[in-house]
Amino acid sequence: MADTCKHRLPQVSITKNILDAVQKIIDLPNVKDSLKQQCIEVQKNEKGVVSTKVLRDIYKTLRNEGETIFLHEMIEGADLVPQQPVLPPRNPELEARIQKLKIEEENKEYERMTRNVQSRGKQNFSFQEDVKSMNRQMIAMLNFALTVVAGFAFGYKGTELVYGNIFAMQMMSGLILGTVVFFVDLYFILRYGV
Repeated sequence: MADTCKHRLPQVSITKNILDAVQKIIDLPNVKDSLKQQCIEVQKNEKGVVSTKVLRDIYKTLRNEGETIFLHEMIEGADLVPQQPVLPPRNPELEARIQKLKIEEENKEYERMTRNVQSRGKQNFSFQEDVKSMNRQMIAMLNFALTVVAGFAFGYKGTELVYGNIFAMQMMSGLILGTVVFFVDLYFILRYGV
């Protein structure tokens, strides 16, 4: 865990000013051995980066020793090197479970997409369903026609009973009532299907 945290500390690219400060720390007699060791590692560093924690320790030590050095001058021209977090490897059991769940989800999605598709190999050629469908449609058409004719007849004969034998009035009321019944019946056929 400590090794992981060490790599997460921000790092700065090494510049001439940083190397000069490191050399001053190495030359000072009253410096902790751990800091001197870190400074020697900074000089030998092939990556060309130093941790901000080491830079802070160098800065504090030089200030305590009476050096007139400022942190912004020491890191002038240096670039901040972002660190990528070290991720632990995934648990193999978890990975296997995730793969299993992905496959199940893909299968469910496939089933959802192909739910209403009939396979051609399983179809039996039977006229029973076709005859039933045709019978339903024929009955619906016959019902539609009889309803419209009955509406016309009711308007025609109803006017004759009320007003007498006036042909124009009978035809007009029969046609109006037949048209209304036609559109109402058409609405219900289209809305609810056959």
